Amino acid sequence: MGLDRLGSIAAFVKVAEQGSFAAAGRALRISPSAVSKSVLRLEDRLGVRLFQRTTRSLSLTEDGETFLARCSTILADIDQAEREMRERAAKPSGLLRIEMPTALGRLKIVPELGRLTARHPELRITATFADTLTDPIAARLDAVVRIGFPRDERMMVRRVGTVRYIVCAAPAYIAAHGVPQSLEDLDQHNCIQRLPQEGDCVASWWFRSAENGEAFQRPVTGTMTFSNNDAVVEAGLAGAGLVQLHTYMAEPHLKSGTLVQVLDAYAVDGPPVSVLFPSARQLSPKVRAFIEFVSEILAR
Repeated sequence: MGLDRLGSIAAFVKVAEQGSFAAAGRALRISPSAVSKSVLRLEDRLGVRLFQRTTRSLSLTEDGETFLARCSTILADIDQAEREMRERAAKPSGLLRIEMPTALGRLKIVPELGRLTARHPELRITATFADTLTDPIAARLDAVVRIGFPRDERMMVRRVGTVRYIVCAAPAYIAAHGVPQSLEDLDQHNCIQRLPQEGDCVASWWFRSAENGEAFQRPVTGTMTFSNNDAVVEAGLAGAGLVQLHTYMAEPHLKSGTLVQVLDAYAVDGPPVSVLFPSARQLSPKVRAFIEFVSEILAR
């Protein structure tokens, strides 16, 4: 889009808002005749009449009404882009109120938060943890981290990563029961099950199809079921059976050797990790810094 075209659109919208070429000229700080010529050039280019003109009144035509709706949105988007760039230049500061899933926050984000505050010394952080849905607006939170597919029209969503499902066991369990080589082998193993907090049915395990690479669920059976992720991990560490974990839960134990991964070929990406913030607010520098920081952590 050429500069003259954008200027013509801006002039047209301002005339529609002000109701006259003279008022639009004053708002744009140009002469009424310059405004009129700009609108005429726009009408010639479009091949339609945008205003109905008389000696005493000026009103939009039907085409003008339609064009105004589109142009107002375009100019609003341009204004928003400029505001975002100005905010980007500002330093993150003040109190950032965030909420995170308990395990993800404790294991992946909290250990790194010191780097974020060191990077932005004027930033302070208050964090809460919840594995059930909180109303971010009622709780006056600046941002929340969610795993899954959040549906809240009041919130903007920025995806920052993806969880991955892997199957693990303690070396003692492997020594006693062997390594499963296929999904069918799971029927011969004790699989520690998880009971979702918002459901009464045990969760099936997720895997990647060897044929087409697509994700699918498979039910497993075992002697223990827990509603708490930490309890599932502890049972796995104790050698009670196989466990399916998100990678961030398993990482420290895989590094220490207290858990080993099995069925590697069937590991599959799970739901996305997103940062949500109220849509009524602009993306402030402190929220932007937090989003970029969590993206950086999860990318590693």
